[in-house]
Order: sequence, then structure tokens, then C-alpha cells
Amino acid sequence: MKGKRCQRNTVEEIKNTGCDLSRSINAAYKYKIIVFYSQRLVFNTLDDVNRLLKQLLVFIASCCLAKPNTECFYSENIIFQGRICEDKISLSKNKQAALCCEQDHLERERCFHNLQNNPPISLPSMGDGISTDEECLAWTANKHGFIESYLHGFARRLTKFTPSLATNVFHSFLLIYMKCCEQSESRLSCFVTEKNVFPENMRTKMRLENTMCLMNKYWENGLRALVFYAKMKPSDPLEKAIDFDNNYMALASQCCMSESLTSECFETWSGVLFAHICSLMENNLQKACCLKNIPERETCLTELAVEESKTLPNVSIDAEQLCRLRQNLQLLRWIVYEYSRRNPQFDVKKNLDSAVRVNGLITYCCATNNPSDCISSISEHFHA
Repeated sequence: MKGKRCQRNTVEEIKNTGCDLSRSINAAYKYKIIVFYSQRLVFNTLDDVNRLLKQLLVFIASCCLAKPNTECFYSENIIFQGRICEDKISLSKNKQAALCCEQDHLERERCFHNLQNNPPISLPSMGDGISTDEECLAWTANKHGFIESYLHGFARRLTKFTPSLATNVFHSFLLIYMKCCEQSESRLSCFVTEKNVFPENMRTKMRLENTMCLMNKYWENGLRALVFYAKMKPSDPLEKAIDFDNNYMALASQCCMSESLTSECFETWSGVLFAHICSLMENNLQKACCLKNIPERETCLTELAVEESKTLPNVSIDAEQLCRLRQNLQLLRWIVYEYSRRNPQFDVKKNLDSAVRVNGLITYCCATNNPSDCISSISEHFHA
């Protein structure tokens, strides 16, 4: 009975993401959607993107009806991508996006990320061949149209940025026009000055939003990624957790090199962790969890992991082996793994802090005259 209750709670679609979205749509959110579609469909015109936006608004409104589409309960990205895959015009213009749509939801999301990192065309700089007077005339005549047009162009060129970073950078770009178009006599010099400063402004925003690089600098030797893997896949061996940890930290290190940035560099560290762990899930219940937004996805996967952790045997390792691990500098990693997979209900930080504390206790025991008796007193930390 306990297993069935977990299955029902974790997999049953509870949160109607689409209906929730329909209640929170405002101008800023519409700009985010324009960026989302422009980054993935670089051959689409602004009219094409606005058509997708309208189709999205119709879809999420339908999610509030008595019998909503199943997709309404999936993640925001899946809902957005679903409108791409239903739009024949977009698919005819963007052949690689069409290939993404042939895959299941999780593979499709990875495919679109790859498309962001490897756009099918390299576009020229914005504003080439257009005078500042013409741009200011367009700005003055129709500010809303100017913003949408330039945001669309911006997003098609900054495909690796998150929508929030792209709109943040674009806002700085827009301020140039708001300032310089008011200066009829010194307009040209104003544009020259401001556009010379803009690249450094953009680089600063990129550094601040590059969460993976920041994580690489401040995390404890990547142990948090190992904790996360052990929490989510308790039955997997330590070697797989180490591989996950190494791959994750390699990505974080890569994000600190400007020539090798990817779209993941600007995602939240937890978002990247969940994207990577979901690519490794084979169980259908776990895959169903991975279709949800991250808060619900975490709850769903954690509930499954808690049930899985109950099947783990007690740790069978003696004091001599533990002290040998300490001498080889492998003890902390082993403790992090064993402790976290037995306590998936705790968050990453709590598991890591607890493992570090246990490591300190075992290290102390190994320095005593009777390590075996000392260590047996803390063995309850590793009971399933």
C-alpha cells in the first residue's frame, strides 16, 4: 500500500502549469516568450513569433477549462515547445527544429538546447546599413513595435542566453536609444560613446549571470553534484555518482572560458542538475516526474528516491577499511555518497553538512587507540 500511495502522489499531474501561466501573463512575460521562440527559430520573422505567442496564449487559457490537455501539467518549456511543434509554418522554415519535434518531450528539450548552442545560421550585426536617424525615427514613431523588432533581432543573435539575461542585456541596449534619440544635435556622438561602452556592460551582465562558472569557483570540490546524484538515484553505484560529478564539474569549468560558453552556463545550477539527471532516468515513473516544472519535479523524484532508499542494505564496512579510505583521501566522498543516498528527503546542503560532520567523527576515531569501538558508535548514520 505504501508503494502505491507514493506512485499516485508523485506521478499524478497535480499542478496545472498552463492555467497558472495564463494568470501571470504581462508585458515582461510576453517579451520572455518572444525571446524563447526567437532563439530556437532563427528563420522565423517577428510575425511568425507573434503568431506563436498568440497560439500559446490560447493554449494556456484552455488549460483552465474543465478537461485540460495533458500537456497543461508539464513544465513551462515543454508547453512552449509544444506550440512550435504544432506550427507548420515554423517547422517548414526551421528544419532542425522540426527534427527536434520528432522526439519525445525530454529528448526534444535537449534537442532545442543543442539548437540554441549551435544555431543553423550566423547573422550579421544588428543595425548594419541603417543610420541612427532612421533608427530614432522608428523609435519615435512606434516604441512598442521598435522594442519587439529589436528584441526579436537581439534574441536571434544571443541564442545561448536565458530569456531573462537576454532581456536584461537588451534593456541596456534600449536605454541607448532612449537617451541618444533625444539629442538631436549630438546624436551621433552619443551613439558612438554609448555603443562603445555597451560591450563591457554586456560582459558584466554575463559574468553575473554565469551561475555555472560561479558555482565552479565556490562549491566544495564538486561534492554537491555527487550528493544530488546519490539523492536522486540511491541504488546506483558510487562510480556512476562520481562520473556524474566529474561531468558536471567539467561543464562548470568550461563555463569559465568565454570561448566555450553554452546555454547551460546561464541556467540555475539546480536546473542544470535536474536536466542532466533526467537524461539518465530509465524508470517510467521517474521520466513522468521529469516532465514537470522543477519544484514539482524535485518533489516527485524525491518521493520515488525515498521509497528506493528503503531497499538499501545497511553499510558493511569495518573500521580498518574506513581508516584506509581516510588515508587515501577517499573517505569524505564515500561518506557523502552513502549518507546522501540513505537520506534523499534532505536537501543537498543538509546532506553535505551531515556527511562532513560524520567524516570528522570517523577521522577522529581513526586517530584513537580503538577505532573499531569508536566508529561503531556512529554507524547508525548509515542505516537505511
